[in-house]
Formats: sequence, structure tokens, C-alpha cells
Amino acid sequence: MKKYMVIGRNGEEIQTNETLHPGEVIGLELDARGLKKTDFAEQLGLSASHFSELLHAKRHVSEDLALRLEKLLDIDAEFWMRIQTKYNLDKKRLAYADAQQNAVVQEEEGVYKKKKKG
Repeated sequence: MKKYMVIGRNGEEIQTNETLHPGEVIGLELDARGLKKTDFAEQLGLSASHFSELLHAKRHVSEDLALRLEKLLDIDAEFWMRIQTKYNLDKKRLAYADAQQNAVVQEEEGVYKKKKKG
């Protein structure tokens, strides 16, 4: 099976720094192909509500779903898994950064309170 990549005008793979959920990509792909979401959900074996949650980043792409997408869209399962993994890592990095920032702010507030008391 061929590897699915997005190639730019310079012939190199296009990569993004954006946090992009695979559901967004699926929605764009369906729109580009003129496919109805309800029909596609049925072909995937998903309920309309489950598929809607996927499109709105409330559900993730599993290995099983990636294989079904591969079959229906002719886009490698690895492509879908890479997007899902990158999304998961980006979200976790943001959570860690927020937690670290909150810890620094709390630490600074603690130092300020100690100085004020003493």
C-alpha cells in the first residue's frame, strides 16, 4: 500500500505545527469528496452521534477505525494514527506547560506572601 502524504509545490511533505484532530481532517476529506457524513458514518459502522463526536474532537481514532478509514478513503491507517498521536502529544504538552506555569505562579505567590508577613 502506498504511503499517503501531503506534498507541497517544492515536492516535500507538508507538515504543520497546528494541533489538528483527525476528525477535522476526516470532515475536510469528506467535504472535498462530496460525501455525506451520515452515509459515511454508516459505511464505517458508526452511529451518527459517535461519528459526530469524532468530527468534533470528542472521540479518538483507534487502530480499528484507522483501518476502516484506510479501506474507505484509500488513505493509509498509519496516516490517521500519526495525526491522532500528534494530537494527543500536543494536548499533553499543553497540559504540562499549563501545570508548570501554574506551579511557578503559585510558588511566586507563596514567596510574596512570606515577604509580606515577615
